Amino acid sequence: MRSTITNGFRALALSTMIAVPGASLATPAMAAAAKNYVKISQNAIGHTRALKLGLNKSMVIDLPDDAHDILVANPEVADAVTRTSRRIYVFAKQVGETNIFIFDRNGNQLVSLDLAIERDVAGLEKYIEKYIRGADVTVEIVNDNIILTGTVPTPQDSVKAVQLAQIFVRGGEATTPPSGSASSLPGGGTFISFGQDETRESTIVNLLTIDAEDQVSLKVTVAEIQRNVVKQLGIDLLSSLSIGGLATQLITDNPMGLGKVGSSSRINNSYSHGDFDFSSTLRALDQAGVMRTLAEPTLTAISGEAATFNVGGEYRIASGKSDNGTDVTYEVETVEYGISLGFKPVVLSPGRISLNIQTEVSEPTNEGNFAIPRGGVEAVTYPGIRRRRAETTVELPSGGSMVIAGLIKDDVRQVVSGFPGLGKIPIIGTLFRSREFQRFESELVIIVTPYLVRPVARHQLARPDDNFQAVTDGAGIFLGRVNQIYGTASGQMPAGQYRGNPGFILR
Repeated sequence: MRSTITNGFRALALSTMIAVPGASLATPAMAAAAKNYVKISQNAIGHTRALKLGLNKSMVIDLPDDAHDILVANPEVADAVTRTSRRIYVFAKQVGETNIFIFDRNGNQLVSLDLAIERDVAGLEKYIEKYIRGADVTVEIVNDNIILTGTVPTPQDSVKAVQLAQIFVRGGEATTPPSGSASSLPGGGTFISFGQDETRESTIVNLLTIDAEDQVSLKVTVAEIQRNVVKQLGIDLLSSLSIGGLATQLITDNPMGLGKVGSSSRINNSYSHGDFDFSSTLRALDQAGVMRTLAEPTLTAISGEAATFNVGGEYRIASGKSDNGTDVTYEVETVEYGISLGFKPVVLSPGRISLNIQTEVSEPTNEGNFAIPRGGVEAVTYPGIRRRRAETTVELPSGGSMVIAGLIKDDVRQVVSGFPGLGKIPIIGTLFRSREFQRFESELVIIVTPYLVRPVARHQLARPDDNFQAVTDGAGIFLGRVNQIYGTASGQMPAGQYRGNPGFILR
């Protein structure tokens, strides 16, 4: 009877070997080298042994005694073939689980095998090791779903590992034909394919840990200098002559054409003789101003996550109005101003950080303001908003800086106004005209610097109010002080290297 069973299994084994290339009958030494060789000892007789076998792979099992009957619970998952009474060849045909029971001549159970057929993930681990340098990834398979554990250097390497796992389980058209398809081979053989059903999809569970630091602190510096020069020179004349009942006046009041400067210096002269009165006003202005704007917002976010930072306020201005004939209703719009920073970092590697940045510094200004009259009530003036905004995506190393935006602006305005005709007379025409000159220059630079950061102990951080002590009444009244100690100059500095004078307000 054993010969009949063996011949039947042998016939099935031939068709299986054709369907699964590479599942040949190897020698024990080759099977052991491939870790597909199991030897059952005398102490294991009657026990149950759990085994895992890769899909389309084979396994050699050596028994401690002669086998007489072999029972495979699910022949569609695996086949068992005997060549000798003490050696069994197991072939994996389909993903799943089955039991194999082996009995001796007397009907006693030699061994029971709990066999789990899964994909062979050894090849996937080799590909991950090949294409992802520094990766230490372990691949496990559960119910034809892949679980990735271990460590990779960067988040991008984690994505690569998942992509490799996806192409491993899905394959291509040549590797995943419809399940159960069969075709004839030359010579009368039969090709049986045990591919997966196209409707089944394996899940990739990513439990990888990132080795690299993945928290990024971004420091943005917005530095701006504005300079302006204003010059004015003009003469206003007023003269009157009375002869009898006839009075004649000459007025030359030359207004400044730009109209955006304050009051100027004046020199008034007057002369009177009889019925003749003469007065003149010399208006002159030489003004220079400078304004500096510096904002340095700092924000920290984890790799791949967005973060925003806003400091400022808002104005409510009228954006429109409606008039029903009796009442005027104004529509109100909110305009925000202040310092705004938003960015999304992606750590590509320890030396590469990709940053998507949006930064803005805005402030109220008198330029572009407008007034809305309110009937008999004084008009309401709404200020304008000056904005400096930049949005871009750059790639920088940790601690490296880059100028992402810059502006050089130079506006020159000059206006000459005077009495028609008289103002063009050489030399004398100076009395009948005025000149105004304005020049506005601005330079703006926006610099970004990312840092890879990690949490530290609380005592290693400093606060703006460290070492602050309010002044006593005596020192405040007689010495005019407002605080006794403020800043970290006389205190314990946090650990680290510093350039310049660290701390906050020293005095």
